[in-house]
Amino acid sequence: MNRTTIASLLIAAVLAPAGLAAGKNVDLVTLPSRQSVQLTIYNSEDITLVKETRFLTFKKGVNRMQFAWTNTLIDPTSIELVPLEQKDKIEVLSTIFPGQKPQHLIWNVKSDFSGMAKVEVSYFISGLTWQMDYTAVCNPDETNLRFRGFVRVSNNSGEEFENAEVRLIVGTINLVEKVAELARRYGIRPPEKASEEYEGLKKEAMRRSMDAAEMPPAEPAAAPVVTAPKQIVKEGLSEYFMFSVPGTETIPNGWSKRMQALDAEDVKFDIVHRVRAYQYGPWPVRFFIFTNDTDHKLGEGPLPDGLVRVFRENARGGLAYLGEQQVNYVPIKAKAEINLGPDRLVVYERRQVKDERTDFHFRRDDQGREWVDGWNEEQSWNDEVRNYTGKDLVLELRLQYEGHADFRSEAQTKLFDIKTVEALLTVKAGESRTYPGSVKYHNGVNKTQDRVQLIGG
Repeated sequence: MNRTTIASLLIAAVLAPAGLAAGKNVDLVTLPSRQSVQLTIYNSEDITLVKETRFLTFKKGVNRMQFAWTNTLIDPTSIELVPLEQKDKIEVLSTIFPGQKPQHLIWNVKSDFSGMAKVEVSYFISGLTWQMDYTAVCNPDETNLRFRGFVRVSNNSGEEFENAEVRLIVGTINLVEKVAELARRYGIRPPEKASEEYEGLKKEAMRRSMDAAEMPPAEPAAAPVVTAPKQIVKEGLSEYFMFSVPGTETIPNGWSKRMQALDAEDVKFDIVHRVRAYQYGPWPVRFFIFTNDTDHKLGEGPLPDGLVRVFRENARGGLAYLGEQQVNYVPIKAKAEINLGPDRLVVYERRQVKDERTDFHFRRDDQGREWVDGWNEEQSWNDEVRNYTGKDLVLELRLQYEGHADFRSEAQTKLFDIKTVEALLTVKAGESRTYPGSVKYHNGVNKTQDRVQLIGG
């Protein structure tokens, strides 16, 4: 029997008036324990859909069932009872909220048979939240890594959940749009937010959305695996999916439970060094980059938001901490990038060789006074990259310029956007290479556009 007040669900037969007072309960029995419980947690709305199954014994006729949720954050208007067996012989006639018993309800259920049937009790509850974190451990040579994901579920709902299946809604459900769609379907005007009509349609939209993201359970596996829908649910401005945590867990009220949700071995990744002074500062920054796809052994589902901590194995059987990065939702086939911070073994040094002003344009007024109202300024450099890492590396260089600028370099360079140029430089282990270039700024009346233009090179 569950230890919380929800265990006070009772069932009793109501006899037809045959010498008994109307509504008198007889054969009162305690409802058996939950057979299963499933939690679908949606952080964005602080809403969890709970589905629990129980086996109830019915008597032919009208059965009276009492449900209580004292000291929990259950939404009473969302509670539903649905038969999973004998569906054509069981009908919920009415739901009563007795005024003398707050946080209780009574179902009157008509049964056309006597015997046991499986039912589902579902409801929304607040106070359950989840957060994801990942651990990535690479080998000493930094060629592959073991990538594990853990979900921490915190329960402050007032209810305890034993042997619960946990599922996470990742992404955003556009409930405003879905409420409007349901209103149109029912032939009514979209209700105002915070109204009872809006809240009712919102709950229905939540259930429909969670059902849309559902998929059959995965086959049992020897090791934990990710089970998630084969495709993302995309509806209007929404994009979300269901992430199922393998196995079941007991999550007591007031506790947090950490569960392993993902374990991938031999994940290949690339190491890229980036120089973006406008974003990271002047020093080269090292990134581990891998793709979320089956080729990289990460399953077929997107990865929820979470903090990634990166370690490297050392020759003594220990681990060296490399860094951490908060990553946002990573769709299927998208790249995950982990910023490990400045790499002091890679040096990028600016070496300016020329700075001069030319092409002056003069303006003269009626009194003969003259001043400069246009000119060009040209800067040239021969920057150097030095690699002390012991391995060949790729340096992704981005330089950003404001205003009207003509950019030229002997090295292969492309435009990243209208004010940024980009070059990829390969530098051998223990060697250095240069990156020559020049930029000409057009100022004053010489300025005719607001972008960078590649010239030659």
